[in-house]
Amino acid sequence: MKFTKQYIFLISIMLLGLTSCVKEVEFTGEETACLPVLNALVTNGDTVFYVDLTKSLFFLRKGDFAPITDATVTLTLNGIDYPMDIFNDSVYALQHSFSSGDVLSVTADVPEFGLLTTETVAVPSQPILVDAEYEIDSERDNRTFTLRFVDNPAQQNYYRIRFYQEDTASTEIKYEYIGCYDTRTLLDNSDYPSVNFGQNLFFGDSHFNGDTCKLDIETLNTLETQKVYYVLVENISESMYKYCSTLHRYDNSRGNPFTEPVQVYTNISGEMGVLAAKSVSMIKINFFEK
Repeated sequence: MKFTKQYIFLISIMLLGLTSCVKEVEFTGEETACLPVLNALVTNGDTVFYVDLTKSLFFLRKGDFAPITDATVTLTLNGIDYPMDIFNDSVYALQHSFSSGDVLSVTADVPEFGLLTTETVAVPSQPILVDAEYEIDSERDNRTFTLRFVDNPAQQNYYRIRFYQEDTASTEIKYEYIGCYDTRTLLDNSDYPSVNFGQNLFFGDSHFNGDTCKLDIETLNTLETQKVYYVLVENISESMYKYCSTLHRYDNSRGNPFTEPVQVYTNISGEMGVLAAKSVSMIKINFFEK
């Protein structure tokens, strides 16, 4: 194919326009006032409940999030109110045992900001794990494991998968987390798509509600047979799924001027943060080589 001088000149102008469109713009708007941020997570089997209260930080400022230490924080559990005490810095705590099905919400009366309230969250049922098998395909240099677990048909469920190995050589219990991602393309078009966020895999049960889920996952790290590997399956609350999936989209859009702004999910009325819950099951992986 031959190019005329005019055509080459036009291409050069276009490339110049694409590579020279960066300009520093001084921010002249007003600084956004800080807001209270409430974050809390309850796990089935927990004996202590923690609430973290801080102030937000304007995006052009650097530094730590200021703790809120003078709030009146109350946990409402199955209709009964329990006052919480300040534990450390911005953390409030309450000793209590939690079980699947517990219904909870949190209120925080914060001087200067007023009353923060959360939506009600129920602790999900614990996942029923069937089996997990790990396969090494030496010819293709491919490592996958197949996980099967029973999905509770009585509710819309959301899951987080974490895959890690235990350091058996150490006298202390140390876990080296391993990245993983879902190999099924079907979930990409669902209402609750599969999301790989850091070393965690999130997804909903849109395509297997009430069935036994078979999940094929490829790991991103080289595994060693002398180590012990486990899979953690967490049945998470809808609030936790939405918070983590929108946070994932927010992280991916940062610094990209061509993406739409992403609002990170919150269920704290009028403010920022999230109240979430989860139940955890764990299974050991069996190795075999194809």
